Amino acid sequence: VNSMLIYVIGKVNNPGRFAINTQIDVLQALAVAGGLNPFAKDKEIAIFRKTDGKTQIFGFNYEAVSEGKNLEQNITLKRGDVIVVR
Repeated sequence: VNSMLIYVIGKVNNPGRFAINTQIDVLQALAVAGGLNPFAKDKEIAIFRKTDGKTQIFGFNYEAVSEGKNLEQNITLKRGDVIVVR
């Protein structure tokens, strides 16, 4: 009942729709989706968020964030967010 759906699509090992019932950030969502596959462009990940009929796009550089850099990119996800791994 209290869960929210997020979507992780593209070059991850287990793409799909995930019901999450706690706060989750981008790095955690990618882990839930089984991590990036070998063909993923880890510097070209995008998070799409629809708010009031408008879509915002946030960039995410997996390599930098996983090294402790650009941590502001590791945003907390909201209901309906879509992560696209190119």
